[in-house]
Amino acid sequence: MYSRPVLSFQHAFITGASAGIGRSLARLIAARGTRVVLSARREPELQALAEEIRRAGGTADVCPLDVADVAATQQAIAQWDKETGGLDLVIANAGVGITRPAHKLAWSDIEPVLRVNVIGAFATVHAAVQHMVPRGHGTIVGVSSLASMRGLPNSGAYAASKAAFATFLETLRADLQRKGITIVDVRPGFVDTAMTQPNKFKMPFLMHVDDAAKAALRGIDRGQAVVAFPWQLANAMSLAEGMPDRLWRTVATKVKM
Repeated sequence: MYSRPVLSFQHAFITGASAGIGRSLARLIAARGTRVVLSARREPELQALAEEIRRAGGTADVCPLDVADVAATQQAIAQWDKETGGLDLVIANAGVGITRPAHKLAWSDIEPVLRVNVIGAFATVHAAVQHMVPRGHGTIVGVSSLASMRGLPNSGAYAASKAAFATFLETLRADLQRKGITIVDVRPGFVDTAMTQPNKFKMPFLMHVDDAAKAALRGIDRGQAVVAFPWQLANAMSLAEGMPDRLWRTVATKVKM
């Protein structure tokens, strides 16, 4: 049995909260009494979620934000850190994806992925570090992906962006382990959301978004370094990660995406 104590949070800032895992996480966290600051580009969806949380007895605030705007992201987290009296949970969840083979990728496909999944994610986490370290406590969560673990076909921009984020989180964990800051890397597999629904290929072990959020939150509560799910796909990707490059190239050509 996992023996680490369960963490508790008073004030949380969640990016990408208008849909998908971010939305489900916000509802779950707010239901436990945490004040949640909901952030995403789409304000109407944020307002609707905030109203739903308030009707259920929770506390929610709305922060429209494009995380790719670094200055705006830094300012927003600074503002809400002050407004709440100190954010003790920041979840960098905002992300975009594209499935397309390399020879059909335009730079206009790649750049938005890097701006959100790398620049925006890094900026969110960096801003959280600046406020949590002086206080000596806090939890920072980055939502990367199982795709970060190996270069998957037709997923070059997405897999690379998530690998960059996962590596950044790993370095932060090493640097901040004695500063009282918990770093959690959430690595979902295929989750039934608006981002994955256009996919034409079979998505193994596809999870309902609420089940994915519950799995993520269990790991966040325990301060796990890496929270990877579903276990079947996570185990498969761990095996792939350890494969010699020559063997992986053979296997990758047979993966249908």
